[in-house]
Amino acid sequence: MAQCETSLSAFVFSSSTEQWQATASKNLRDLGLDRFESITMSHGPVSCQRRHYAYGCFYWDWVVISINKLLVFDTIRMEFSVADLPPGDWSMQGLAFVEAGEGRLGMLCFDGEFASHLSLSYAIVHNSGESPNQWLMEKTISLDSGYHYFIKAVTERCLLLMRTESLPGSPIEKPLLEYFTMDMETLQLQRVCAKRFKLRLPTSSIYAYFFQTGIYTNFPPSLSPPRTV
Repeated sequence: MAQCETSLSAFVFSSSTEQWQATASKNLRDLGLDRFESITMSHGPVSCQRRHYAYGCFYWDWVVISINKLLVFDTIRMEFSVADLPPGDWSMQGLAFVEAGEGRLGMLCFDGEFASHLSLSYAIVHNSGESPNQWLMEKTISLDSGYHYFIKAVTERCLLLMRTESLPGSPIEKPLLEYFTMDMETLQLQRVCAKRFKLRLPTSSIYAYFFQTGIYTNFPPSLSPPRTV
């Protein structure tokens, strides 16, 4: 996807011709944005737009700059559109989109200021196949107090959370980093690993951003664990 000052374009790479081909284009004025949103989208840094994927669509959010909207690109229809996030003071610290089942898009996000991340909100689109404009708040998931939480990675049906010790304003000696997965069918957290960092680092609200984490699935046979018959 390429973003210009006045338009958006999508390109597809052909493995047969080894060339890029333009497949979709949209003028920003045709997306139904207000003046502030249009200017912000045209001139704002790309780092403010976080990319997500679910059900054949790419989504970019602007929560980092307090705009509760999504830019949507449907890879089946090859169309751009804009959708609204559910009402809420969504935090820039973590936002993820998942496949909620039955073709419905799901969203997980911390609600409110960073210091009050004691719960994770889960909302789903009202009907399958619809544009994500009508949301239902499905559940609020309580989290343990005394920690900072970060959404680090997501697949279609699994979320990865990292939590760190919460010591606002103070450096942390050998901080403990814990990782949890959440299955979207059960919405249950499961601790998968923990590691104590050996260096003295600034407060968790700063250093946690520097730990890049991913989820890897569908390993080739050479990397898969041995199976016991």
